Amino acid sequence: MTSPAAAPEPTPQGTGWWSRLRSAAVPVASPARPLLPVQMCHSAGETFFAVSLAGSLFFNVSLDAARPRILLYLALTMAPFAVLAPLIGPFIDRFRGGHRAVLMGALGGRALVALLLSAQLRSLLLYPLAFAIVVLAKVYSVSRNSLVPVLVEEREHLVVVNSRLARDGTAAGAAAAPIGVLILETAGAGAVLVVGALSYALGTILALRVPSPHPEVPASPIVETTEMSGAGIRTATMGMGSLRATVGFAFFHLGFVLKEAGEPVWFFGLMAVASGVGSFSGTFIAPWMRRRIDEQLMLTIALALPGITGVVAALRFHRISVLALAAALGLAGSLARRAFDEVIQTEAPHARRGQAYAGLETRIELGWVAGALLAVISRAPDWVGAAVLALWLMTVAGERIAAVVAAARRESGVSLETLPQRLVATAESLAAVGDHQQAAVLAMAAGDAARSVVGIPGESLFQELRSLQHEAIDDHDEDVAERMIAVARQLASEHELVITRRAEGRAAS
Repeated sequence: MTSPAAAPEPTPQGTGWWSRLRSAAVPVASPARPLLPVQMCHSAGETFFAVSLAGSLFFNVSLDAARPRILLYLALTMAPFAVLAPLIGPFIDRFRGGHRAVLMGALGGRALVALLLSAQLRSLLLYPLAFAIVVLAKVYSVSRNSLVPVLVEEREHLVVVNSRLARDGTAAGAAAAPIGVLILETAGAGAVLVVGALSYALGTILALRVPSPHPEVPASPIVETTEMSGAGIRTATMGMGSLRATVGFAFFHLGFVLKEAGEPVWFFGLMAVASGVGSFSGTFIAPWMRRRIDEQLMLTIALALPGITGVVAALRFHRISVLALAAALGLAGSLARRAFDEVIQTEAPHARRGQAYAGLETRIELGWVAGALLAVISRAPDWVGAAVLALWLMTVAGERIAAVVAAARRESGVSLETLPQRLVATAESLAAVGDHQQAAVLAMAAGDAARSVVGIPGESLFQELRSLQHEAIDDHDEDVAERMIAVARQLASEHELVITRRAEGRAAS
């Protein structure tokens, strides 16, 4: 199969920028189109919520008073992730065909909680209400990510729809940022939350236009487990989590450093705009990059970009370098998110999306919280924080490049000669997750592959494996599967020994 990176780029109907823009647009009749204004309202509400919390927890108090407040807030924001994967994901998956209802419930709930929070910013109720609004944000995110692949009719439109959702959301958030700062300066944090509640409420109404998808036939648990435990998803999750940890660290590190330096509030708003512009640009750049390189390389580039900018900021820390770093982090986050979403949608098409996205989002966002906690606790100088940020990102990017090179070398040595060992390794992985029936099947396949090579002194082992296979058919016992794997492992070792001796004989002759 031709890889996406190697596929020829489709030629748009025209050579101008307008023709290229139209070729990347969401089809007019796409069922996913009504999601666009909903995402814009949600993103605007998110921005107003962030500005209001920044005003109540950060700008209006001293640095010494701000740190314990933010530490308590971050500790509370970790709690939603404890319930996200085991509770929220399965809850969403039970609503087969009802993801729209979950989407509307999350938006409406955020509107109500934001109104309550607007009157409790100076009381202890701030923290449980903030907890509720963060939980509802995760419910919205997971339900939207679960809804998109169902609504998109053509698989090649997934990247276009994901990019357009991010683009419109980023534009709405960037437009809301200066408005939120202006309201914060003139009317206070409570008024900003009221405007945010109105934005959430409007999104709830607009979500009525989103079509309700048809129920899907659930896939086999073994298919889901195999897909979600693949190397591509693990690598992408680690890269995305590393980037989110960097964003959390940078957000609070820069905030404390600039507040200590006496920077005005408008500069913080300018940083938010710079980040928004970078993120918005990424929604155009991501589809262009994806036509030329694969999604894993996109993630690596997304990690290296703010790493390089962080080096510049560490060497010369001033307003311009800070704005450049904010823009680079916004661009990197946008590119990485598009690549990450495509990895999940491509490599795990049969997974129960609510649980899949909930589990992955939990790991990723815990990285953000960990990075933020490190910034608040460490109180590092400006250039030291930028240097740590750059070193971390460049290290992760370098490890990803090394892993790609090592994988390419391993692939060059993969052939039928290594098949028994690979089948045994897969059988062991399946047994580790509890699927002993499939593990037994693969163990038998490994024995067959090893026996296909003439000269292996393992006929008795193969007969034992065949006997265990009949036993496994009648009784799906864990011990039988483990014994079959052990016998298959011995046959694979015999196979490898014979292959090695033959190779040495050919080299000697």
